[in-house]
Amino acid sequence: MRKEAELIKLSDDQITILRNILGERVYFFYANKLQVEGSNGRYAFWADEFAVAFSAVNHSSEKFRTYINISADYKLSNNSTSTYYEFKINESSAPLWQEGSLQFGRLSSIKIFSDPILMVEIYQGYCEESEKSILHDCAMVFYSQRGKFLLQARQALIGGVDVVLDEAYIDVLVKDWKLRYTLV
Repeated sequence: MRKEAELIKLSDDQITILRNILGERVYFFYANKLQVEGSNGRYAFWADEFAVAFSAVNHSSEKFRTYINISADYKLSNNSTSTYYEFKINESSAPLWQEGSLQFGRLSSIKIFSDPILMVEIYQGYCEESEKSILHDCAMVFYSQRGKFLLQARQALIGGVDVVLDEAYIDVLVKDWKLRYTLV
């Protein structure tokens, strides 16, 4: 019997950062250079890295917003010949570690203004340990009461992330992937 490779690896610090998102509202996605790609009426926004601007109502009164920087990077599996993508997640006081970038208009943005985030799911496709494959499909889905949005590793750009806001398209993308983590 072949064993399935467990590829998504989030550190305890990254899980803590994602747990802090629960109950917060998403305001913006910031990027150095935002790109839009579409086909068949479905669109994805992409960049080499996104900073997600959250409200900070559950944090100290000194911080109005919290920025979570999210990128994706590839790794080689220890036990197989598979290459896979995983998220890099960290928190900062400025988007993409760039102090003053918002005041000087150096960042592109997508306005979201979501309801509070109720749940985060982290997905990745199936892979047998003996298979030689490249998995580009690590993804996070953020759920609020009125909708959801997806962040996915971008195939054509190391470190790149797609943002998908169309709920029907999100359902199509994640239907064949395996749910690895659920945070509620």
